[in-house]
Amino acid sequence: MTTLETARDNNREGPDLPAKIEVTVRTGRDEERVVDIEIGQPAVSILIVIADQWGCAVEELMLFRDGENDPIPGGTIIGPDYPHRHRHHVHHSRNVEVIVHYQVASHHREFKRFQTIETVLDWAIPAFGIDPTMAPEFELARPETKEELPLNEHLGHLAGRHDRLELNLVRGDIANG
Repeated sequence: MTTLETARDNNREGPDLPAKIEVTVRTGRDEERVVDIEIGQPAVSILIVIADQWGCAVEELMLFRDGENDPIPGGTIIGPDYPHRHRHHVHHSRNVEVIVHYQVASHHREFKRFQTIETVLDWAIPAFGIDPTMAPEFELARPETKEELPLNEHLGHLAGRHDRLELNLVRGDIANG
């Protein structure tokens, strides 16, 4: 009997165990969906649903739980104790080149798609030689908008299917005080 078959058999034993669980998956900046997964299925089942929706191969995608830096292995069995209430994120497996512009200068670097705007900001402040005491006054924005990007936003959600993301380092609102 395979591990998957064993997990399915074990999960059928309890009368109060659900047959399926709902996993909330963020697939883009403003895109989130709920994927129903049967207990005993591997985590790759989530990627199969998203790959079908995106029209790409499952091997091109990675699944992350919110706040974790390592992808969830595709063979991870979704059991009744699986932390499905944590938001999950799906990203393409390729890195994204981030180009940050500040005044007349630009710097670029590759980042993992699960990394956040905060990670880029932490890199950009010293890259542009900005005084660390002034760092809290800076934020990142898309070139076409002046809207501050949330620090916890994943780069992969901002880049989408693209392998390049351009951002502006700007001085945010300075509190009077």
